[in-house]
Amino acid sequence: MTTRTSPLWLSPPELLPAALAALSSAAAQRDHADHGPAQPLPDAREADYDAYFGIARTPRAPACTLVRALCSAVAEVRAWAPLPAEPALRTALLACGVAEPALPDGSSREAPLARWKAGHRLFLALTQATIVALRDATTRGTQHHPTPTGTRAAAALLRACAAAMRLTASFTPHAYDSVVRPSMEPPEHTMEGFSGLWSADHRILVEQLRIWGSVHARACPTGCAPHQELSVALDEVHTAHHGICVRFVGHRPSLLGGHDNAAVTLTRLAGARRRLLSPRATAQPDTLPVQTTPRANDEPGALALRGRRDANPGKS
Repeated sequence: MTTRTSPLWLSPPELLPAALAALSSAAAQRDHADHGPAQPLPDAREADYDAYFGIARTPRAPACTLVRALCSAVAEVRAWAPLPAEPALRTALLACGVAEPALPDGSSREAPLARWKAGHRLFLALTQATIVALRDATTRGTQHHPTPTGTRAAAALLRACAAAMRLTASFTPHAYDSVVRPSMEPPEHTMEGFSGLWSADHRILVEQLRIWGSVHARACPTGCAPHQELSVALDEVHTAHHGICVRFVGHRPSLLGGHDNAAVTLTRLAGARRRLLSPRATAQPDTLPVQTTPRANDEPGALALRGRRDANPGKS
């Protein structure tokens, strides 16, 4: 199990598989490959974000690495938040073909900062699983409707992301102001403007939502049940994030800055995310974003550079 002194290992998100079957296959394996030495992400802010939340990166065996991360992160959170409190987490594990981890011995009352970081580690592992599900849904290319199976799995995983957010914020606003927020800003934190925008996994999730929306707009411009389910799940994530923002930040600006009211900024960004799933269907196929799944001759570092984009608006 991941502890406060051991990192949660994740692959660079560009290396994640494009099939949910890869996760269920990895979950069935008893022996997992060694992750080797940590390889920090090349982007300074993304590496800083990982370091704060205790994330270590490895290019080895991405599917196995993600399965282990899901089990470790869920087990860590269950020490102080029993899984029945958030059924969406159990559903998400089932969508990935991952068995529910054993209950930890005894119970724990983690300090607010430990909960904040543990909850974010779970959120990041679930974000990576959502990326896999979205890739699974669009793996047949731009001329086919995204598969309902992959789309519904992505929706289940987004609902689990919302659940992780709610669990992450299970402490008082006073603890946030006195302990958690100061840990993310100078002088305790050296880099200014700390934000979820710095997350590499969030960056690739945004890219995959854009790809899903573009593919769907061509195949099904009038909408369908899977599209509605995915949209509702994405709205649930934004509702959970907005709730945290109102509870802890109120009408103040976020650490990133921008608008004087962080909740207003978040509402605007939520609208931008929602529009990713419903773009205009008139765009030409050659304008579609390119999937950044690995090629056989790609080195991990070169792949990361090839898949880099300018930072997208996102979590504040």
